[in-house]
Amino acid sequence: MNINHLIILLPILFLSGCASTPVSPDKWRIEPVSLYDSGYEKGTEIISVQQSTLRAVLSNFEAGEVDLLDVSRPQHLQRKARFVLELCKGEELTSVAFHPSLDLFAAVIDAGNKPGRLEIRSAATGVLIDRVVVGFGPDAVVFSTDGSLVMIANEGEDFLFEPSTKQFFTPEGSISIVHLSKSGHINSHKNLDLANMIFHEGFVITGGGRFMEREIDWNGDGIISKKMDFDGNGVIEKKKVSLGYFEGHEVFGTETKGEQKILIPIKTHSPALLEPEYIAISPDARKAYVTLQEDDGIAVVDLINEQVISYYGLGATQHKTDARYEGWVKFDESMTGLREPDGITTVANGRYFVTADEGDTDMDSSVPSDGQAISGGRTVSVFDAATGTLLGDTGNQLDEFAFANKVYPEQRSGKKGSEPEMLVSFDLDGIPFVAVGMERAGAVELISLADPYHPKVIALGKIAGEEDKSPEGIAHFVVDGEHYLLTANEMNGTVECFKIAQNNADTSIK
Repeated sequence: MNINHLIILLPILFLSGCASTPVSPDKWRIEPVSLYDSGYEKGTEIISVQQSTLRAVLSNFEAGEVDLLDVSRPQHLQRKARFVLELCKGEELTSVAFHPSLDLFAAVIDAGNKPGRLEIRSAATGVLIDRVVVGFGPDAVVFSTDGSLVMIANEGEDFLFEPSTKQFFTPEGSISIVHLSKSGHINSHKNLDLANMIFHEGFVITGGGRFMEREIDWNGDGIISKKMDFDGNGVIEKKKVSLGYFEGHEVFGTETKGEQKILIPIKTHSPALLEPEYIAISPDARKAYVTLQEDDGIAVVDLINEQVISYYGLGATQHKTDARYEGWVKFDESMTGLREPDGITTVANGRYFVTADEGDTDMDSSVPSDGQAISGGRTVSVFDAATGTLLGDTGNQLDEFAFANKVYPEQRSGKKGSEPEMLVSFDLDGIPFVAVGMERAGAVELISLADPYHPKVIALGKIAGEEDKSPEGIAHFVVDGEHYLLTANEMNGTVECFKIAQNNADTSIK
Protein backbone atom coordinates (compact mmCIF):
# COMPACT_ATOMS: atom_id res chain seq x y z
CA MET A 1 0.00 0.00 0.00
CA ASN A 2 1.25 3.44 -0.90
CA ILE A 3 0.87 5.26 2.43
CA ASN A 4 1.48 8.63 0.78
CA HIS A 5 -2.11 8.51 -0.42
CA LEU A 6 -3.64 8.02 3.02
CA ILE A 7 -3.10 9.78 6.32
CA ILE A 8 -5.02 8.55 9.35
CA LEU A 9 -4.74 11.02 12.20
CA LEU A 10 -5.90 8.62 14.92
CA PRO A 11 -3.94 5.38 14.56
CA ILE A 12 -5.94 3.47 17.16
CA LEU A 13 -8.94 3.56 14.81
CA PHE A 14 -7.05 1.88 11.99
CA LEU A 15 -7.67 -1.86 11.74
CA SER A 16 -4.87 -3.81 10.13
CA GLY A 17 -4.93 -7.30 8.76
CA CYS A 18 -8.44 -8.29 9.83
CA ALA A 19 -8.67 -11.89 8.65
CA SER A 20 -11.98 -13.22 7.40
CA THR A 21 -13.71 -15.95 9.36
CA PRO A 22 -14.65 -19.03 7.31
CA VAL A 23 -18.32 -19.93 7.02
CA SER A 24 -19.24 -22.45 9.74
CA PRO A 25 -22.40 -23.88 11.35
CA ASP A 26 -23.90 -21.98 14.25
CA LYS A 27 -26.87 -22.05 16.59
CA TRP A 28 -28.97 -19.55 14.65
CA ARG A 29 -30.32 -19.31 11.12
CA ILE A 30 -32.49 -16.80 9.27
CA GLU A 31 -35.51 -18.19 7.46
CA PRO A 32 -38.05 -16.22 5.39
CA VAL A 33 -41.63 -16.57 6.59
CA SER A 34 -43.70 -14.05 4.60
CA LEU A 35 -43.65 -11.18 2.13
CA TYR A 36 -45.82 -8.04 2.15
CA ASP A 37 -46.39 -6.37 -1.22
CA SER A 38 -47.25 -2.66 -1.04
CA GLY A 39 -48.69 -2.67 -4.55
CA TYR A 40 -46.05 -0.20 -5.69
CA GLU A 41 -43.02 -1.08 -7.79
CA LYS A 42 -40.71 0.72 -5.38
CA GLY A 43 -40.51 3.23 -2.54
CA THR A 44 -40.92 1.07 0.59
CA GLU A 45 -38.00 2.54 2.47
CA ILE A 46 -38.27 2.72 6.28
CA ILE A 47 -40.11 0.40 8.68
CA SER A 48 -40.57 0.74 12.45
CA VAL A 49 -42.32 -1.62 14.89
CA GLN A 50 -44.21 -0.87 18.10
CA GLN A 51 -43.42 -3.97 20.14
CA SER A 52 -46.25 -3.48 22.66
CA THR A 53 -48.99 -3.69 19.99
CA LEU A 54 -47.12 -5.60 17.28
CA ARG A 55 -47.89 -2.97 14.68
CA ALA A 56 -45.50 -1.40 12.20
CA VAL A 57 -45.41 1.80 10.15
CA LEU A 58 -43.90 1.65 6.67
CA SER A 59 -42.97 4.70 4.58
CA ASN A 60 -43.24 4.96 0.81
CA PHE A 61 -41.20 7.91 -0.46
CA GLU A 62 -42.53 7.59 -4.01
CA ALA A 63 -46.19 7.85 -2.99
CA GLY A 64 -45.81 10.00 0.14
CA GLU A 65 -47.81 7.42 2.07
CA VAL A 66 -47.50 5.46 5.31
CA ASP A 67 -48.83 1.92 5.66
CA LEU A 68 -49.93 0.60 9.06
CA LEU A 69 -49.16 -3.12 9.29
CA ASP A 70 -50.27 -5.81 11.74
CA VAL A 71 -47.21 -8.01 12.41
CA SER A 72 -48.73 -10.09 15.24
CA ARG A 73 -48.89 -13.06 12.86
CA PRO A 74 -45.49 -12.92 11.16
CA GLN A 75 -46.53 -15.55 8.61
CA HIS A 76 -49.33 -13.25 7.42
CA LEU A 77 -48.34 -9.58 7.49
CA GLN A 78 -51.50 -7.55 7.04
CA ARG A 79 -52.08 -3.93 6.13
CA LYS A 80 -54.60 -2.29 8.44
CA ALA A 81 -54.55 1.21 6.98
CA ARG A 82 -52.85 3.47 4.44
CA PHE A 83 -52.35 7.15 5.22
CA VAL A 84 -51.79 9.74 2.49
CA LEU A 85 -49.72 12.59 3.93
CA GLU A 86 -50.79 15.09 1.22
CA LEU A 87 -47.33 16.48 0.58
CA CYS A 88 -46.76 19.61 -1.45
CA LYS A 89 -44.93 19.57 -4.78
CA GLY A 90 -41.21 19.07 -4.25
CA GLU A 91 -41.62 17.50 -0.79
CA GLU A 92 -40.60 13.94 0.08
CA LEU A 93 -41.38 11.61 2.97
CA THR A 94 -37.96 10.40 4.11
CA SER A 95 -38.46 8.48 7.37
CA VAL A 96 -40.97 7.23 9.93
CA ALA A 97 -40.79 5.89 13.49
CA PHE A 98 -43.45 4.31 15.72
CA HIS A 99 -43.78 5.74 19.24
CA PRO A 100 -42.73 3.10 21.80
CA SER A 101 -46.06 3.20 23.69
CA LEU A 102 -48.53 5.84 22.43
CA ASP A 103 -50.84 5.44 19.44
CA LEU A 104 -48.61 7.79 17.42
CA PHE A 105 -45.94 7.75 14.76
CA ALA A 106 -43.43 10.36 13.65
CA ALA A 107 -42.76 11.26 10.02
CA VAL A 108 -40.17 13.64 8.60
CA ILE A 109 -40.65 15.59 5.38
CA ASP A 110 -37.82 16.92 3.19
CA ALA A 111 -38.97 20.22 1.67
CA GLY A 112 -36.08 20.68 -0.76
CA ASN A 113 -34.48 24.13 -0.51
CA LYS A 114 -36.65 25.03 2.51
CA PRO A 115 -36.36 23.65 6.06
CA GLY A 116 -38.10 20.33 6.53
CA ARG A 117 -40.57 19.34 9.24
CA LEU A 118 -41.44 16.71 11.79
CA GLU A 119 -45.04 15.51 11.92
CA ILE A 120 -46.62 13.60 14.82
CA ARG A 121 -49.63 11.62 13.60
CA SER A 122 -52.23 9.23 14.98
CA ALA A 123 -51.40 5.62 14.22
CA ALA A 124 -55.12 4.77 14.27
CA THR A 125 -56.33 7.41 11.82
CA GLY A 126 -53.26 9.11 10.34
CA VAL A 127 -54.58 12.48 11.53
CA LEU A 128 -51.95 15.15 12.17
CA ILE A 129 -51.50 15.72 15.93
CA ASP A 130 -48.61 18.19 15.94
CA ARG A 131 -45.73 19.39 13.78
CA VAL A 132 -42.62 21.53 13.92
CA VAL A 133 -40.10 22.93 11.44
CA VAL A 134 -36.66 21.30 11.74
CA GLY A 135 -33.47 21.58 9.67
CA PHE A 136 -32.77 21.26 5.96
CA GLY A 137 -33.16 17.82 4.42
CA PRO A 138 -34.39 15.72 7.38
CA ASP A 139 -33.43 12.14 6.55
CA ALA A 140 -34.01 10.03 9.68
CA VAL A 141 -36.18 10.15 12.80
CA VAL A 142 -35.85 8.04 15.98
CA PHE A 143 -37.52 7.90 19.40
CA SER A 144 -35.83 7.41 22.74
CA THR A 145 -36.84 4.21 24.57
CA ASP A 146 -39.35 6.02 26.79
CA GLY A 147 -40.81 8.03 23.91
CA SER A 148 -40.24 11.44 25.52
CA LEU A 149 -37.61 12.44 22.97
CA VAL A 150 -37.47 12.52 19.19
CA MET A 151 -34.27 13.14 17.22
CA ILE A 152 -33.95 14.02 13.55
CA ALA A 153 -30.84 13.85 11.35
CA ASN A 154 -31.09 16.83 8.98
CA GLU A 155 -28.77 15.89 6.15
CA GLY A 156 -28.86 19.17 4.24
CA GLU A 157 -27.56 17.48 1.09
CA ASP A 158 -29.36 19.56 -1.58
CA PHE A 159 -27.00 21.73 -3.63
CA LEU A 160 -27.88 24.83 -5.64
CA PHE A 161 -25.90 26.61 -8.37
CA GLU A 162 -25.59 30.36 -8.93
CA PRO A 163 -24.58 30.83 -12.62
CA SER A 164 -23.57 34.49 -12.27
CA THR A 165 -20.78 33.60 -9.85
CA LYS A 166 -20.36 29.95 -10.88
CA GLN A 167 -20.68 28.99 -7.22
CA PHE A 168 -22.30 25.87 -5.77
CA PHE A 169 -23.72 26.09 -2.27
CA THR A 170 -25.76 24.01 0.16
CA PRO A 171 -27.52 24.50 3.51
CA GLU A 172 -25.63 23.08 6.47
CA GLY A 173 -26.73 19.86 8.09
CA SER A 174 -27.96 19.80 11.67
CA ILE A 175 -29.41 17.62 14.41
CA SER A 176 -32.87 18.28 15.89
CA ILE A 177 -33.93 17.38 19.44
CA VAL A 178 -37.69 17.45 20.10
CA HIS A 179 -39.31 16.89 23.51
CA LEU A 180 -42.82 15.43 23.70
CA SER A 181 -45.48 15.63 26.39
CA LYS A 182 -47.02 12.49 27.87
CA SER A 183 -49.80 12.83 25.30
CA GLY A 184 -47.31 13.04 22.42
CA HIS A 185 -47.60 16.77 21.69
CA ILE A 186 -44.46 18.81 21.04
CA ASN A 187 -43.23 20.65 24.14
CA SER A 188 -39.96 22.08 22.82
CA HIS A 189 -37.37 21.64 20.13
CA LYS A 190 -33.81 22.68 19.37
CA ASN A 191 -31.56 22.47 16.31
CA LEU A 192 -27.89 21.73 16.94
CA ASP A 193 -25.35 23.11 14.47
CA LEU A 194 -22.23 21.14 13.58
CA ALA A 195 -18.66 22.33 14.02
CA ASN A 196 -15.93 22.91 11.47
CA MET A 197 -13.99 19.65 11.39
CA ILE A 198 -11.03 20.92 9.38
CA PHE A 199 -7.88 19.64 11.10
CA HIS A 200 -9.98 17.83 13.74
CA GLU A 201 -8.07 14.92 15.26
CA GLY A 202 -9.17 11.57 13.93
CA PHE A 203 -10.70 12.68 10.64
CA VAL A 204 -9.21 11.22 7.49
CA ILE A 205 -7.32 13.26 4.90
CA THR A 206 -7.04 11.59 1.51
CA GLY A 207 -4.35 12.51 -0.96
CA GLY A 208 -6.44 11.65 -4.01
CA GLY A 209 -9.75 13.09 -5.15
CA ARG A 210 -12.95 12.24 -3.26
CA PHE A 211 -16.38 13.47 -4.31
CA MET A 212 -20.03 13.43 -3.37
CA GLU A 213 -22.39 12.63 -6.25
CA ARG A 214 -25.36 15.02 -6.11
CA GLU A 215 -28.40 15.80 -8.23
CA ILE A 216 -28.21 19.52 -9.03
CA ASP A 217 -30.30 21.64 -11.40
CA TRP A 218 -27.23 23.23 -12.97
CA ASN A 219 -28.96 25.03 -15.85
CA GLY A 220 -31.97 26.15 -13.79
CA ASP A 221 -34.69 24.61 -15.97
CA GLY A 222 -36.34 22.77 -13.06
CA ILE A 223 -35.44 19.34 -14.46
CA ILE A 224 -32.64 16.97 -13.46
CA SER A 225 -31.31 15.86 -16.83
CA LYS A 226 -29.62 12.46 -16.99
CA LYS A 227 -27.43 13.61 -19.89
CA MET A 228 -26.20 17.10 -20.65
CA ASP A 229 -23.94 18.91 -23.09
CA PHE A 230 -22.12 20.80 -20.34
CA ASP A 231 -19.48 22.39 -22.58
CA GLY A 232 -21.94 23.32 -25.33
CA ASN A 233 -20.04 21.72 -28.21
CA GLY A 234 -23.12 19.91 -29.51
CA VAL A 235 -21.90 16.44 -28.51
CA ILE A 236 -22.57 14.52 -25.28
CA GLU A 237 -19.35 12.72 -24.46
CA LYS A 238 -18.11 10.54 -21.62
CA LYS A 239 -15.85 13.20 -20.17
CA LYS A 240 -15.65 15.45 -17.12
CA VAL A 241 -16.32 19.16 -17.60
CA SER A 242 -15.58 21.92 -15.09
CA LEU A 243 -18.89 23.47 -14.03
CA GLY A 244 -17.99 25.94 -11.27
CA TYR A 245 -16.67 26.03 -7.72
CA PHE A 246 -17.57 24.90 -4.21
CA GLU A 247 -15.56 26.28 -1.28
CA GLY A 248 -12.84 27.34 -3.73
CA HIS A 249 -12.50 23.95 -5.41
CA GLU A 250 -13.60 22.96 -8.90
CA VAL A 251 -16.85 21.05 -9.40
CA PHE A 252 -17.09 18.65 -12.33
CA GLY A 253 -19.88 16.98 -14.23
CA THR A 254 -19.80 14.01 -16.59
CA GLU A 255 -21.88 14.66 -19.69
CA THR A 256 -23.15 11.07 -19.95
CA LYS A 257 -24.46 11.31 -16.35
CA GLY A 258 -25.73 14.86 -16.65
CA GLU A 259 -27.18 16.72 -13.68
CA GLN A 260 -27.99 13.46 -11.93
CA LYS A 261 -24.43 12.93 -10.71
CA ILE A 262 -22.50 16.17 -10.38
CA LEU A 263 -19.27 15.67 -8.42
CA ILE A 264 -18.87 17.91 -5.35
CA PRO A 265 -15.24 17.77 -4.11
CA ILE A 266 -14.55 16.81 -0.50
CA LYS A 267 -11.42 18.77 0.34
CA THR A 268 -12.31 19.85 3.88
CA HIS A 269 -14.61 18.84 6.74
CA SER A 270 -16.45 22.16 6.81
CA PRO A 271 -20.01 22.35 8.25
CA ALA A 272 -21.43 22.42 4.71
CA LEU A 273 -20.01 18.93 4.16
CA LEU A 274 -21.12 17.38 7.44
CA GLU A 275 -24.36 15.61 6.51
CA PRO A 276 -26.02 13.75 9.43
CA GLU A 277 -27.36 10.43 8.17
CA TYR A 278 -28.74 8.28 10.99
CA ILE A 279 -29.02 8.33 14.80
CA ALA A 280 -28.65 5.84 17.64
CA ILE A 281 -29.85 6.98 21.07
CA SER A 282 -28.21 5.31 24.07
CA PRO A 283 -30.51 3.09 26.18
CA ASP A 284 -30.42 5.62 29.06
CA ALA A 285 -31.18 8.51 26.65
CA ARG A 286 -28.19 10.50 27.91
CA LYS A 287 -26.25 10.45 24.62
CA ALA A 288 -26.84 9.99 20.93
CA TYR A 289 -24.48 8.94 18.16
CA VAL A 290 -25.01 10.42 14.69
CA THR A 291 -23.34 9.14 11.52
CA LEU A 292 -21.64 11.69 9.26
CA GLN A 293 -21.36 9.28 6.36
CA GLU A 294 -19.47 11.27 3.75
CA ASP A 295 -16.96 12.45 6.37
CA ASP A 296 -16.38 8.97 7.83
CA GLY A 297 -17.25 10.23 11.30
CA ILE A 298 -19.66 10.26 14.24
CA ALA A 299 -21.07 13.25 16.14
CA VAL A 300 -21.73 12.58 19.83
CA VAL A 301 -24.64 14.50 21.36
CA ASP A 302 -25.11 15.15 25.08
CA LEU A 303 -28.90 14.92 25.42
CA ILE A 304 -28.97 16.29 28.97
CA ASN A 305 -27.30 19.58 28.02
CA GLU A 306 -28.41 19.41 24.38
CA GLN A 307 -25.09 19.99 22.67
CA VAL A 308 -22.64 18.18 20.43
CA ILE A 309 -19.78 17.25 22.75
CA SER A 310 -17.35 15.38 20.50
CA TYR A 311 -16.63 13.94 17.09
CA TYR A 312 -15.11 10.53 16.35
CA GLY A 313 -13.23 9.94 13.10
CA LEU A 314 -13.80 6.29 12.19
CA GLY A 315 -10.66 5.72 10.15
CA ALA A 316 -10.28 2.91 7.63
CA THR A 317 -10.42 -0.85 7.52
CA GLN A 318 -8.02 -3.20 5.75
CA HIS A 319 -8.90 -6.68 4.57
CA LYS A 320 -8.97 -8.91 1.50
CA THR A 321 -11.73 -8.47 -1.07
CA ASP A 322 -12.80 -9.31 -4.59
CA ALA A 323 -11.60 -6.15 -6.30
CA ARG A 324 -12.74 -6.45 -9.91
CA TYR A 325 -15.73 -7.39 -12.03
CA GLU A 326 -14.12 -9.92 -14.34
CA GLY A 327 -16.29 -13.04 -14.42
CA TRP A 328 -15.12 -14.85 -11.31
CA VAL A 329 -14.90 -14.08 -7.59
CA LYS A 330 -11.62 -14.25 -5.68
CA PHE A 331 -11.30 -12.61 -2.28
CA ASP A 332 -7.56 -12.23 -2.60
CA GLU A 333 -6.75 -8.53 -3.11
CA SER A 334 -5.97 -6.15 -0.27
CA MET A 335 -8.18 -3.10 0.16
CA THR A 336 -8.15 -0.06 2.42
CA GLY A 337 -11.64 1.39 2.81
CA LEU A 338 -12.97 4.46 4.60
CA ARG A 339 -15.89 3.13 6.61
CA GLU A 340 -18.35 5.92 5.75
CA PRO A 341 -21.20 4.35 7.75
CA ASP A 342 -24.89 4.74 7.00
CA GLY A 343 -26.78 2.91 9.77
CA ILE A 344 -25.80 2.92 13.44
CA THR A 345 -27.13 1.23 16.57
CA THR A 346 -26.17 0.76 20.20
CA VAL A 347 -26.22 -2.57 22.04
CA ALA A 348 -28.63 -3.08 24.95
CA ASN A 349 -26.10 -2.28 27.69
CA GLY A 350 -24.96 0.88 25.91
CA ARG A 351 -21.26 -0.02 25.98
CA TYR A 352 -20.81 -0.17 22.21
CA PHE A 353 -22.13 1.48 19.11
CA VAL A 354 -22.11 -0.48 15.87
CA THR A 355 -21.97 0.89 12.33
CA ALA A 356 -22.94 -0.43 8.88
CA ASP A 357 -20.08 0.75 6.67
CA GLU A 358 -21.74 1.26 3.31
CA GLY A 359 -19.69 4.07 1.75
CA ASP A 360 -21.18 7.06 -0.08
CA THR A 361 -18.47 8.98 -1.94
CA ASP A 362 -16.90 8.68 -5.36
CA MET A 363 -13.14 8.30 -5.85
CA ASP A 364 -10.79 9.16 -8.67
CA SER A 365 -9.90 5.48 -8.48
CA SER A 366 -12.21 2.67 -7.43
CA VAL A 367 -9.61 -0.11 -7.56
CA PRO A 368 -9.01 -1.35 -4.00
CA SER A 369 -5.45 -2.50 -4.64
CA ASP A 370 -3.93 0.72 -5.99
CA GLY A 371 -2.98 2.03 -2.53
CA GLN A 372 -5.60 4.75 -2.20
CA ALA A 373 -8.37 4.43 0.37
CA ILE A 374 -11.70 3.72 -1.34
CA SER A 375 -15.24 4.49 -0.29
CA GLY A 376 -16.94 2.03 2.07
CA GLY A 377 -15.50 -0.51 4.47
CA ARG A 378 -17.83 -3.34 3.32
CA THR A 379 -17.93 -4.09 7.03
CA VAL A 380 -19.89 -3.85 10.26
CA SER A 381 -17.72 -2.21 12.93
CA VAL A 382 -17.93 -2.14 16.73
CA PHE A 383 -16.74 0.87 18.75
CA ASP A 384 -16.43 1.69 22.44
CA ALA A 385 -19.25 4.17 23.03
CA ALA A 386 -17.34 6.11 25.70
CA THR A 387 -14.17 6.74 23.71
CA GLY A 388 -14.90 6.02 20.04
CA THR A 389 -12.12 3.42 20.03
CA LEU A 390 -12.49 0.72 17.38
CA LEU A 391 -12.87 -2.73 18.92
CA GLY A 392 -13.26 -4.85 15.80
CA ASP A 393 -14.97 -5.26 12.45
CA THR A 394 -16.19 -8.07 10.21
CA GLY A 395 -13.39 -7.81 7.65
CA ASN A 396 -14.63 -9.39 4.44
CA GLN A 397 -17.11 -11.75 6.10
CA LEU A 398 -20.20 -9.95 4.77
CA ASP A 399 -19.22 -10.38 1.11
CA GLU A 400 -17.86 -13.89 1.64
CA PHE A 401 -21.08 -14.98 3.35
CA ALA A 402 -23.11 -13.46 0.52
CA PHE A 403 -20.97 -15.37 -2.00
CA ALA A 404 -21.36 -18.63 -0.09
CA ASN A 405 -25.14 -18.13 -0.24
CA LYS A 406 -25.11 -17.27 -3.97
CA VAL A 407 -26.22 -13.64 -3.60
CA TYR A 408 -22.90 -11.79 -3.92
CA PRO A 409 -23.22 -8.97 -6.53
CA GLU A 410 -20.01 -9.55 -8.45
CA GLN A 411 -20.66 -6.57 -10.73
CA ARG A 412 -20.20 -4.39 -7.61
CA SER A 413 -16.76 -5.79 -6.77
CA GLY A 414 -14.93 -2.70 -8.02
CA LYS A 415 -17.28 -0.39 -6.12
CA LYS A 416 -18.75 -1.06 -2.67
CA GLY A 417 -19.50 -4.78 -2.69
CA SER A 418 -22.72 -5.95 -1.04
CA GLU A 419 -23.18 -2.56 0.72
CA PRO A 420 -24.27 -2.94 4.36
CA GLU A 421 -26.98 -0.30 4.75
CA MET A 422 -28.98 -0.24 8.01
CA LEU A 423 -28.77 -2.44 11.09
CA VAL A 424 -30.63 -3.23 14.30
CA SER A 425 -29.41 -4.73 17.59
CA PHE A 426 -30.99 -7.19 20.03
CA ASP A 427 -30.02 -9.97 22.42
CA LEU A 428 -30.39 -13.71 21.82
CA ASP A 429 -29.89 -15.88 24.92
CA GLY A 430 -28.19 -12.92 26.60
CA ILE A 431 -25.71 -12.43 23.75
CA PRO A 432 -25.76 -9.16 21.73
CA PHE A 433 -26.40 -9.52 17.99
CA VAL A 434 -26.97 -7.18 15.09
CA ALA A 435 -28.80 -7.82 11.84
CA VAL A 436 -27.76 -5.78 8.81
CA GLY A 437 -29.48 -5.29 5.46
CA MET A 438 -27.22 -5.83 2.45
CA GLU A 439 -28.46 -3.39 -0.17
CA ARG A 440 -26.81 -4.85 -3.27
CA ALA A 441 -26.97 -8.51 -2.22
CA GLY A 442 -30.71 -8.38 -1.48
CA ALA A 443 -30.23 -10.12 1.85
CA VAL A 444 -29.98 -9.69 5.61
CA GLU A 445 -27.05 -11.04 7.65
CA LEU A 446 -26.88 -11.91 11.34
CA ILE A 447 -23.74 -11.02 13.31
CA SER A 448 -22.78 -12.24 16.78
CA LEU A 449 -21.11 -9.72 19.11
CA ALA A 450 -20.33 -12.34 21.75
CA ASP A 451 -16.74 -11.16 21.24
CA PRO A 452 -16.98 -7.48 20.20
CA TYR A 453 -13.32 -7.56 19.16
CA HIS A 454 -14.15 -10.26 16.62
CA PRO A 455 -17.73 -9.81 15.38
CA LYS A 456 -18.81 -12.94 13.54
CA VAL A 457 -21.28 -13.32 10.67
CA ILE A 458 -23.29 -16.48 11.37
CA ALA A 459 -26.37 -16.50 9.12
CA LEU A 460 -27.96 -14.98 6.00
CA GLY A 461 -31.54 -14.66 4.81
CA LYS A 462 -32.28 -14.02 1.13
CA ILE A 463 -35.07 -11.63 0.18
CA ALA A 464 -37.56 -13.17 -2.26
CA GLY A 465 -37.62 -12.24 -5.93
CA GLU A 466 -35.15 -11.97 -8.75
CA GLU A 467 -35.43 -8.23 -9.34
CA ASP A 468 -33.49 -5.52 -7.49
CA LYS A 469 -34.59 -5.36 -3.85
CA SER A 470 -32.32 -2.90 -2.03
CA PRO A 471 -33.25 -3.45 1.63
CA GLU A 472 -33.17 -0.01 3.28
CA GLY A 473 -35.01 -0.03 6.60
CA ILE A 474 -34.78 -2.93 9.03
CA ALA A 475 -36.65 -3.69 12.25
CA HIS A 476 -36.66 -6.39 14.94
CA PHE A 477 -39.59 -7.64 17.02
CA VAL A 478 -40.59 -10.59 19.19
CA VAL A 479 -43.77 -12.71 19.10
CA ASP A 480 -44.31 -15.41 21.72
CA GLY A 481 -40.61 -15.48 22.53
CA GLU A 482 -39.58 -15.90 18.88
CA HIS A 483 -37.40 -13.25 17.19
CA TYR A 484 -38.28 -11.78 13.80
CA LEU A 485 -36.81 -9.26 11.34
CA LEU A 486 -38.46 -7.00 8.78
CA THR A 487 -36.67 -5.48 5.79
CA ALA A 488 -38.22 -2.64 3.77
CA ASN A 489 -37.08 -3.27 0.19
CA GLU A 490 -37.23 0.05 -1.61
CA MET A 491 -36.61 -1.13 -5.18
CA ASN A 492 -39.41 -3.72 -5.37
CA GLY A 493 -42.04 -2.27 -3.03
CA THR A 494 -42.07 -5.12 -0.52
CA VAL A 495 -41.40 -5.98 3.11
CA GLU A 496 -39.81 -9.36 3.88
CA CYS A 497 -40.34 -11.00 7.26
CA PHE A 498 -37.67 -13.37 8.55
CA LYS A 499 -37.60 -15.60 11.62
CA ILE A 500 -34.39 -16.04 13.58
CA ALA A 501 -34.63 -19.77 14.22
CA GLN A 502 -32.47 -22.22 16.11
CA ASN A 503 -30.44 -24.98 14.53
CA ASN A 504 -31.20 -28.08 16.57
CA ALA A 505 -27.97 -29.79 15.50
CA ASP A 506 -25.78 -27.23 17.23
CA THR A 507 -26.94 -25.50 20.42
CA SER A 508 -23.81 -23.54 21.28
CA ILE A 509 -23.21 -19.95 20.22
CA LYS A 510 -19.79 -19.68 18.67
